[in-house]
Amino acid sequence: MSIPSPQELEGRLNAHREVLAMILASVMRQPGNDIARRIDEGATVQDHQEDPGALPDQAFAIEAATAREWQLLVARARAIRDAP
Repeated sequence: MSIPSPQELEGRLNAHREVLAMILASVMRQPGNDIARRIDEGATVQDHQEDPGALPDQAFAIEAATAREWQLLVARARAIRDAP
């Protein structure tokens, strides 16, 4: 099995993101569903430092990237949900 190129990996991740956004948008259309709120809450990174960028480390970088991906996913799902 060959190792996928960075472009192939990015394309596959983009496809997964879009499918997840469509599923999330469908769930968000249901009255009373608070999944977007719960995801928004989970997307908040707390490191309890005065200056979170002062001493970045690999673990914080991964956590911040994860939180950003959650935010992008919810934003895309909202755009799909609200489209005419």
